[in-house]
Amino acid sequence: MALRCPRRCNCPRTAPRSRERRFRHHRRHSPARCPDPVMRLLLLALLLCCAPPVSAAADAPALKPFHAQYLTLRNGQEVGRTTLELRDNGDGSWTLRSDTRGTSGLARMAGVQVVETSRLRWRDGRPQPLRYDYRQDSVLKTRTRHADFDWAAQRVHVRENGQDHDYASVPGLIDRQSVTLALALDLLRGASRFEYAVAVADQVEHMSYVRAADAVVTVPAGSFHSAVLVRDRIGRNHRRRVSRSWFAAQLGYLPVQIEQDDGKGDIVTLRLLQLD
Repeated sequence: MALRCPRRCNCPRTAPRSRERRFRHHRRHSPARCPDPVMRLLLLALLLCCAPPVSAAADAPALKPFHAQYLTLRNGQEVGRTTLELRDNGDGSWTLRSDTRGTSGLARMAGVQVVETSRLRWRDGRPQPLRYDYRQDSVLKTRTRHADFDWAAQRVHVRENGQDHDYASVPGLIDRQSVTLALALDLLRGASRFEYAVAVADQVEHMSYVRAADAVVTVPAGSFHSAVLVRDRIGRNHRRRVSRSWFAAQLGYLPVQIEQDDGKGDIVTLRLLQLD
C-alpha cells in the first residue's frame, strides 16, 4: 500500500469553492498526470496505501490480514474516504487493495471512485509485485492502468489508457501501492536510508525519504507515538512538494497520518479512522 498527489500534475488550481461554479473540462494531460485537483487529492490516498502490522523475519514478514479506513481531507475538510485491505491468498501471494470514494464537494458530485489492486509475494523479506491494476471512474472520464511483472525476463509490461509500455526491471522494484509497505519494513529493520525503485507508467522512478524526529500524532483512531518520514522534491511544474508520513510503532508501523503540501496552497491529509 501505497498514502501513491501520487503523480506529478500540472493541473490548474481548483476553482474557488462556490456552489455556483460548475466543473470545467480540463485540458488534456499526459497519462502520468491527474485530470483535476480534486481527483489528485483522492489519488494521493492510493499512493499511501497502508502497510499491515508486521514483525521482522529472516525471509518474509509475519503479516496479518487487515482492514483499515482513512479520512481524506483537503485543507481540513473531508473530501473522501479510503478503505484498505490486505489478504493472504493462500498460494504464497498476497493482495493489497484500496478503494477510494468521494464523499463530499466536487469529488462526490463527480462520482469519483478509484480502485487499486496489487498482487505480490515476498522475496528476502521484501514485497515483490506480480501484477498491478488501477481504475479511476468519474463523470469526467475513466482511466486505467495494468502492469505485469515478468521477473524471469526482468521486464515490466504496462498498458495505460490504451497505450502499451515495456521497460527493463531493476532489483528491488516495487509498485506504487507497495511503497508504504516497504517503508514500514525498513523502519522495523532500523534502516537509515529509505530509497526505492518504483514502477510507474513508462519508466522506473526513484523515490527517497528522510526520517525526521519522532512525534505523537492524534487521529480519529487514537493517539500514537510515530516515526516521521519526509519526502521533499521539486515537481514538473517546478513547485516544491513535501510529503510527511507518521508511522505508529505500536501498530507495526502502520501509517496513521499522511500529509502533502502540493506547493500551490493546498494541504491534503490522510488520517486513520478505523483499523480492524
